[in-house]
Amino acid sequence: MRKTLLLLCLPLLLWNCTDVVELDLPEQEPLLVVNSLFTPDSAWTVDVSASQNALSTEPYEQVQHATVAVYQGNKLLFNMDHAGNGKYKAADVLPQAMEHYTLKVTAPGFPACEATGFAPALPAISSLRVTRASAPKDPNMPEAEVTFILTDAPNVQNYYYISAYFPDTAHTGEAYKFYLNLDMQAPFEEEFTMGALYFFSDKLIDGKATTLKLRYELPQKGTPLYLNIAQISPDYYLYAQTLARYSVDNFMTTPGPVHNNIKNGLGIFAGYNTTTYLIQY
Repeated sequence: MRKTLLLLCLPLLLWNCTDVVELDLPEQEPLLVVNSLFTPDSAWTVDVSASQNALSTEPYEQVQHATVAVYQGNKLLFNMDHAGNGKYKAADVLPQAMEHYTLKVTAPGFPACEATGFAPALPAISSLRVTRASAPKDPNMPEAEVTFILTDAPNVQNYYYISAYFPDTAHTGEAYKFYLNLDMQAPFEEEFTMGALYFFSDKLIDGKATTLKLRYELPQKGTPLYLNIAQISPDYYLYAQTLARYSVDNFMTTPGPVHNNIKNGLGIFAGYNTTTYLIQY
């Protein structure tokens, strides 16, 4: 009984011995936070905001008076227009696949920053087939199986993601994208997910033409389904990988930096290229 009382009192003793230490963190020079994931399918868009102290509870400041320019080598291609709320756009200008671009951003009160990135070629997909899957996990929930051949380019690291969605108007009356859970089959597997995107590299299929499979639960009959297969740049992959890793609410995960390729700033400037298939039943 005496031992039990001692154990019960131990937390109280530890609590009474706790000291509160207040740290006076030095002010850091604010940096530009520049984010742009670009693709040949869409016009250029860049989001520009200001960094802040990690302990700040204030909303992020969107930078309204920046100069945002895109270069190819040393040649200025265009300046972007401010579309409001720190978003800069270049109407009717599309990135080109496999072209390397440099983004340069300046704004009063911040160091000038820049980054270089590119959008890869379209993924080399062929022989895509969709069939009704045998032996679904739930006999009451039919599944579809998608097979396709992915020809991975040799002698270079390649990265991909896959997503699938169907437009849904049942709840709000307005179309929105309802993304599906995907079940990757051997010989490839998702290495991590971010939202509804399933990311993988070519570590298991390097330089080969490989038949890949995935499964998903069938939506309501007659609903069109869109399957996206994208090839992404290394910077995009590393950014998504670290963002997914450190955004997980798990005390076992050691905090770390999210991949950043903005020189003298923070953020990401990286490209991707997507092939979309419309699947109807």
